[in-house]
Amino acid sequence: MSDTTRSEMDTLNYKPMKLGHNQVINHWMISGIYTKPVAFVPTTMEGDINDWLIDGFAIHENPCRKEFVEHRRTQPVNRFFDQWSEFPSPGDDFVGEENGMPWALYSPWNNPRVEKSGFWFVPTHLRSYAATRLISPTAHTASLRIKTYGSLTLWMNGEMVTDFAPLMRNKEQEIVIKAELVAGINEIYACWEDLAERDTMYAFSVEYLGDEELVISLPIAPHLAESVKSAEQALEQAYFPSDLFRGEQIKLKLPLPLPDIVREIDIQYGNFFDGTENKTIHIAEKETELVLAHTNEIGHHYVYFTLTISVSNVALTKKFGCQSYDTSYDEAAQQTADIEARKSLALQCIAEKGSPNIHTAIAMLKTNGNVQEAENMLLEGVEGIEQRKDCSDFYLVGLFRLWRDERNSGLFSELFWDRVKASILGYRYWIDEPGDDVMWFFSENHALLFHTNELLAGQLFGDETFSNSGESGEVHRQKAEQRLALWFERFLDEGLAEWNSSAYIPIDAVGLLHIYEFAHNEQLRQQAKKAMDLLFYYITVQMHQGVVSTTFGRSYEKDLLGSYAAGTTSMCWIAYGVGNVNNYSISNVALSISDYSPPAAYQEHLLLGENQQLVFANQQGKGGYAKLYHFRTNEYSLSSIIRFRPGKPGYQEHVQHLSLSPEAQIWVNHPAEIYKHGDGRPCFWAGNGILPDVVQHEGIALMMFDIPADQTADWTHAYFPTHSFTEWVQHENWHFARLDKGYAAIYAANGTSMESNGVTRARELISPGLRNAWIIRAGSEQLFGSFDAFINQVRSASPEFDNQALTLTLADPVYGPIQWGMNKPFHIQEKEIVHEGYGVKGQLKLLDMER
Repeated sequence: MSDTTRSEMDTLNYKPMKLGHNQVINHWMISGIYTKPVAFVPTTMEGDINDWLIDGFAIHENPCRKEFVEHRRTQPVNRFFDQWSEFPSPGDDFVGEENGMPWALYSPWNNPRVEKSGFWFVPTHLRSYAATRLISPTAHTASLRIKTYGSLTLWMNGEMVTDFAPLMRNKEQEIVIKAELVAGINEIYACWEDLAERDTMYAFSVEYLGDEELVISLPIAPHLAESVKSAEQALEQAYFPSDLFRGEQIKLKLPLPLPDIVREIDIQYGNFFDGTENKTIHIAEKETELVLAHTNEIGHHYVYFTLTISVSNVALTKKFGCQSYDTSYDEAAQQTADIEARKSLALQCIAEKGSPNIHTAIAMLKTNGNVQEAENMLLEGVEGIEQRKDCSDFYLVGLFRLWRDERNSGLFSELFWDRVKASILGYRYWIDEPGDDVMWFFSENHALLFHTNELLAGQLFGDETFSNSGESGEVHRQKAEQRLALWFERFLDEGLAEWNSSAYIPIDAVGLLHIYEFAHNEQLRQQAKKAMDLLFYYITVQMHQGVVSTTFGRSYEKDLLGSYAAGTTSMCWIAYGVGNVNNYSISNVALSISDYSPPAAYQEHLLLGENQQLVFANQQGKGGYAKLYHFRTNEYSLSSIIRFRPGKPGYQEHVQHLSLSPEAQIWVNHPAEIYKHGDGRPCFWAGNGILPDVVQHEGIALMMFDIPADQTADWTHAYFPTHSFTEWVQHENWHFARLDKGYAAIYAANGTSMESNGVTRARELISPGLRNAWIIRAGSEQLFGSFDAFINQVRSASPEFDNQALTLTLADPVYGPIQWGMNKPFHIQEKEIVHEGYGVKGQLKLLDMER
C-alpha cells in the first residue's frame, strides 16, 4: 500500500496480556497454515506399551521427527524475512509462499499463545507467519521469553533476534533473549514451524519481561477499529446457557450485541475426528441470541461450533463447545423389551446418525440403508488405511466383518474388493515393520487393535504375502497370537492402564468383540470374553444414572462435558437397558451384531435400593499404580484416584469426580492451559497441569495442590454447573448445590469466585493460589434431612488449612475428626485410612445406609 494509504489507516491498540509481572504479546497478524505432507525413510521402532503414561510420550520419538529436525536445522535462518517490505493489515495478500493466503487478525481470547493446534493424521510439515507492532515509550534493551513446541524465528525491526528450534513434539520449550526496542513503533515478524504427528501443539508465545508499559498496535482499514473492538467484546462475552442441549435448538447467548455492520455469521461445526460441516446464518440487528443448529440435526456429540464474523475485511473467529443430544430415538428406546431389540435400535440409530466411517457403513448395510452412501464411506475409510492415518487401526478391523458378510453379496464390484484386499495386505501391523507414518502404537487400546487386525488379516489371507513386511499371512497370524497372548496376560493382571476411560473402553471393546467373534484360536476367544466381561464390570459398578461417573486414566473435554454421547453409556444401554441410546459407532456396531452378552448378574450394580450404598475399591495399571475408590448411592456418586503422583506434572488423568446426575457433575483440577477450548493434553478442564494429592472416604474427598511458580495457571478451579442444579448457594468458602434429593458441597481454602463472563459463565469456581486445599462432600436428603440441614452441618466442619505445612483438619458431621496432609497419612477418628491391596477385580461392597 502507498504511504498515503498507510497514513489513512486506523489502528487496533491492545494492552499485552498480564501473566504475573510479565506482559504477553498475544495480538498478531497471522498467515494461514502452509501444510505439506512429507515422506521419510521407512523405519522400525522399539518400545513397550503404556510406559509413556508414567514416563511421558517423549520416550517414543518417531524416527520421522529425527529426520525432520536434522533437515530443519540445516536451513538458512534468514530465508523468510526478505519477502516482506510493508507491514501487513487484515486482508493483505501474503507474499513468500505459493498459494498465499491473506493476512488475518489473530484474536487470542485470553490465550497467551499464538496457537493453531490441531490433529494431522499423517506426517505433515507446518509453517506459519506472524507479525505485530509494539509501541515502547523508551528505547531500551528488552528481555523476551520465547516459548514454542516446534521452531520460531523472530525478527525485530529488520534484524533476526532468534532462531529457536527445539522441535520437541508437544513439549513446550523456552529461551530468554535480548532485543533492542526503539522508542515508538517496533515491528516484529515471526515464522514458526513444526512436524505434525497426530495431535500437535502448534503455537508460540512472546513475553516481555521488562517494566515499560507496552502497547500492541495493529493497522487496519479506516473507520473499522471501533466496530472490530465491539465485535471482539461481543464474542468474548457470548456463552451457552447450558452445556447440554436435548431435543431443542442450540442457542448461543449474546449479552453484548454484535455491531450493526455484522449481518451474517459463518459457522463450522463438528470435530477433526468425525468431520465438519459449514453453514451461514443471518442475524437481526441487536440480536441477543444466535440459533446455531438443532440437536436432532447434530446428533449425539460434544460439538464445537467455530464462529467467524467479518467486520469488512477483518475476520474474527472463536470456538464454542456444547453437548448435543438427539431425542428422536428416546421413545423407541423406552419400548425395547430385551437386548436383541436394543441391538436393533442401536444399529438403526448409528446407520442414520453415526459418524461417517467403516463401522457406520456396516450398520447401514445391516439395516438396508443406502448402499452407494455406504460404499462412499467404506472407500473413504479404505483410503485412510492405505495412507496409514493415525487411528486407522480403529476402522481396519471392520473390514474383516465386511469381507465375511458381504464379499459374495453382489453389492460391490470386484474392483472394490481388490482395493479392500490390497489395503489389508499393504498395512503396517506393528513397530517391527518399517514405516514413515505417525500411527500411535504404544497405548493398550492401539496395541490391541493392531494385534487384532494382524490376527484377522493373517487368518483371512494366510497364503498371501503382505507387502510391507514381506511375510506371509500365516506368519502374521502366529505373531499376532503370541502378541495377543501377552496383551491378555498383562490386561487381566493389570486392568486398564488408562483406567475407566470412557474414551478408550469402547476402543478396547471393538478389538475384543472381533477376537471373540472371528478368532480361530479358542483360548483367545475365551480371553476376549473374559476381558469384555471385565469392561462391563467396570462400567456397571461405576455408572450413575446412566453414565460412567468416576475418575479416568485419560480424559478429554468432550468426555467430561459430553457424557450422553459416550460409547460407554450406549454400551450399557444395549447390554442392560440402563444408559442412553446414541450414535457412537466404533464399539457399538460390533456389539449390536455380535452374539456376545455381558453377565446378567452385573445388572444389580446399576440400580441401587433406596437405602443402599455401593463402595468399590480396586487397582489398575502397571504394578497397581492407580488406586481407585468409588462410592455411590441413588442420589450421587463420588470417585477418586488415591494419591496418584502428587505434585508431579499431569497428563489427561481425571482424578476426582462427583455426580448428582449426568449434567450436574462437579470436579476440581489445575488447568494446564488457560485458553478455555484448548487442544492441549492436558487442557483447561481435562487433566491437570500439576497433579494434586487426593484421598477419599465414602462421601468425602480431599484434594491438596502444591503448584510450582512456573505454571501458567497460578490457580485451581472447579466445574460447578449452576444451570444443572435445583438450587445452589454460597457461604464464605463453601458452595452448596442440590439436585432433587442429592446434595453436594465444595470448599476451597483460598476462597472462590464464580466466573461471570464468557464460555464458563456460571459454571466455573476459581480459587487463587499455588497452594490450596479443596473439600468435596456429597450427601442426600435421606442422610442429612433438608438441604438447609446439610448446609449447616457441613459448615460446622470448620476446616483449617496450613499452607506452609500443607495440612488440613476438619470435623465432618458424619465421619468425625479428619487429619491429613500432602504426602502425609490420612486419619479419620485417629485411624489411618489406606487404599491398596485390592487388585484388578477389586473389592465391591453393598452396604445399608446408616446415619
